[in-house]
Amino acid sequence: MKPSSYLLFAASDLQLARDNHDREPIRSALPRLDSQPEDTLALAQLQALRFLFYDDADSGRLALELLRAHDFGAGKVEGLAAIKRRFGWLQVMSQLRGHPDWHDSAEGYRAAIAAAPQQLEDSAAGDLLRALWLAVVALAAGILLEDDASFQSAVSFYRRVVDQHIHPEGFFKGMVDVDGARKTYQAQFAATGALALMSEMARQAGEDLWSYNNRAVSANTAATYTFYYYFFPESWRWEAGLTREQTLAIMRREGAYFEMVNRRSPLRGADELFAEQRPLFSAAAGGLTTLTHGLRPPAKKRWRLF
Repeated sequence: MKPSSYLLFAASDLQLARDNHDREPIRSALPRLDSQPEDTLALAQLQALRFLFYDDADSGRLALELLRAHDFGAGKVEGLAAIKRRFGWLQVMSQLRGHPDWHDSAEGYRAAIAAAPQQLEDSAAGDLLRALWLAVVALAAGILLEDDASFQSAVSFYRRVVDQHIHPEGFFKGMVDVDGARKTYQAQFAATGALALMSEMARQAGEDLWSYNNRAVSANTAATYTFYYYFFPESWRWEAGLTREQTLAIMRREGAYFEMVNRRSPLRGADELFAEQRPLFSAAAGGLTTLTHGLRPPAKKRWRLF
């Protein structure tokens, strides 16, 4: 039996997309499931989603082959890019658990999930961005393994970041406002993405982090700030020479999570973003989110006797 939730989206989200397959933005997103990217993680992501969306066992089998061929290594994952990709592979795993061939290597997959790095306290002191993405991985692993200790540790870290590191304007204190810091918009963008992914995973698991705030400062505060400077990079005061071409490229590469943000709290100017960027896809930052999050579920009817 297939699970009802896949870390970042639910079976009901897929059904909503199926029911509206001839309506935008779903219609424009569906051809991406037929694409063959060279990057193995991107291909595995799309094939796993194709398996779920079309109940296509052959696509799922291909995704499983790519998953089996991936070397997760042992011990600590050092680089930020590797940590992000580790999360992408965990998302692939979450989507393949209902495949008929999943159980052939289930113990191996479980070991790979359990090997996910979770050194949150040590990392937080020196590198906030890295610590945030370790928390993304730890939260995903906690959900997949049903490990409440790992889950709660990541949730607590999320709350501390909101409490201590998001300025009321929306930038990450101690990350972008540091003398000599480089690529500060890219760091802001990636940190915002980490919080958005954690918020959505937690929501699927029954924990509302989207609403968590400290004096009205929340993950959405960071998202709104990041989104504004996507359009107005020349006003970004933390990095000289930021251009529209650069913010466009960053959004194209890592901005899939903005579909989640917009679904939760509609952004002013979202239509312009989506006209430029849809369908949004990022193998390490949410997958094909235009398909999974591009439509807002219909509001529940409220029945009244009078």
